[in-house]
Amino acid sequence: MRFALLVYAAADSAAALTALHTAQALLGHSDHQLYRLFFYRDAVHLAHRHAWSADGAQANAAQQWQQWLADNPLDAVVCVGAAQRRGVVADTLADGFSLAGLGQWADALIHSDRVIQFG
Repeated sequence: MRFALLVYAAADSAAALTALHTAQALLGHSDHQLYRLFFYRDAVHLAHRHAWSADGAQANAAQQWQQWLADNPLDAVVCVGAAQRRGVVADTLADGFSLAGLGQWADALIHSDRVIQFG
């Protein structure tokens, strides 16, 4: 089954980590495929390369998302409009993320069997 995840949870919310754990579980399941991760609204801060950092168990959601995507190259799209309104531009985008418009989300809706949203 092919999944698309819509993440619009703020970087400091529990939902941002729940989204990450869900993505990890789906990627680890042989019968499932992650078609696209789409970061929208305040979740665009998860893709900011200069997010506050800490070590070990104190690592925040942005750090955890960025590390996981560095280790697991997936289609991780950040809404360009939402990003620009929040000061996240191409120069501040972390590795593993790309900027794109809502057309990429529409494509994910068409090509996925299931959509899960986190807000």
